[in-house]
Amino acid sequence: MAKRIIKICIDLIMFVLFLLLMEYHLLPKDVHEWLGISLFVLFIAHNALNYKWYNVLFKGKYTAMRIVQTVVNCLLWVAMIVCVISSILISGTVFAWMNINGAMTGRILHLIATAWAFVLMSIHLGLHWDSFVGMAKRIKIPQLVGMILKWTLRVVVLGLAVYGIVVFVQRGFYEELFLLTEFKFFDYDTSRFAYLLQTLCMAISFACIAYYVKKSSLLIKKSHKAKEINNEEFF
Repeated sequence: MAKRIIKICIDLIMFVLFLLLMEYHLLPKDVHEWLGISLFVLFIAHNALNYKWYNVLFKGKYTAMRIVQTVVNCLLWVAMIVCVISSILISGTVFAWMNINGAMTGRILHLIATAWAFVLMSIHLGLHWDSFVGMAKRIKIPQLVGMILKWTLRVVVLGLAVYGIVVFVQRGFYEELFLLTEFKFFDYDTSRFAYLLQTLCMAISFACIAYYVKKSSLLIKKSHKAKEINNEEFF
């Protein structure tokens, strides 16, 4: 139980750090760099605590969903490593003493790597959201209250997810993902809180898509199994 709580705390801190890191233009450069280092350290800790996943990586049957989750995890590793390498190349404070030439290449790599790391981390969260849902179901509350809370949260989260898609388009975030631009122009008129909330909504959008795609695939798989059992009983 203690290990599970530690894992949840690390995941939560990582998520908050990533939201803050997306506010590059609203934070002092040295703060941004130290937050990035902290995020990578926690990322390593997260993987160390989930070592069992690596133990069974080449074992068992690979279903479509397991393939998706494995690909997302591997791509996230690549994105995070590129984030670190590119941050060293463009560092103006923490790694400035290394005096490495390659700021232009590093800036482009950092732009696309951070964008994909943000999307992949959000998708990763969505693919594992059922574990948080399972924990919430263990909390004993009156059935009516639970039903009201469940549907209220669903409406709120879906509303935020829809707004996140709007933010995604307005910010032109797809330009960073597919390197359609080499320069990112920030809106300095938006307050730090508003920008953070908008970034959170984008993360919720990707997490919701991943969660409901996984949930739908599991329901389809369950339906197919039920049909197969019915057919066997019929014959």
